[in-house]
Amino acid sequence: MASANVVRERITMSQRQTLYLLRHAKAVPWLPGIDDFSRSLSQRGRSHMAALSGWVQRELAPPGAVLCSPSARTRETLAPLLDTWPISDPAVVYLPQIYEASTAMLFELASDAFQAADIVLMVGHNPGFELLALDVMRSSDAGPIHKMPTGTLAVIDFERGWSLDAGQGGLRHWIRRRDLHRD
Repeated sequence: MASANVVRERITMSQRQTLYLLRHAKAVPWLPGIDDFSRSLSQRGRSHMAALSGWVQRELAPPGAVLCSPSARTRETLAPLLDTWPISDPAVVYLPQIYEASTAMLFELASDAFQAADIVLMVGHNPGFELLALDVMRSSDAGPIHKMPTGTLAVIDFERGWSLDAGQGGLRHWIRRRDLHRD
């Protein structure tokens, strides 16, 4: 009987997949005549990402696939994490489709990434990321969440894998700037 439990546990562990959704950190304000795509992180955003990368290094396994919007602020948000995790270049893909993406597009991109990896990190923008997070979580986990501020990292586990549990993901972490900074 004990060996059946061990086999069942191994099967369950191998099916588990995790989505890390990271909204870009605080960027410099948009001004008329400034290209939104080119806006970089503010000092506050860079400081937050330094703190978040330290937390990530202590708390999370590296992803097997990384999908990132190619905007300046998302690339700058991702950079400290790439310094933290030993991720091979082919695992990092900059996709123009993430910039201003619909929830359906983000869902499709995540589905494709989960074909190749059990842990997927996506770095992008609202409103798509907030809506995707709420759509793929159990309603009991999503209920208290009303907003995904800049720099927020959601860690969502799919115990039976993305293809079976998207919509029933369990929220493991919802890390906001204020959770790491007490200023």
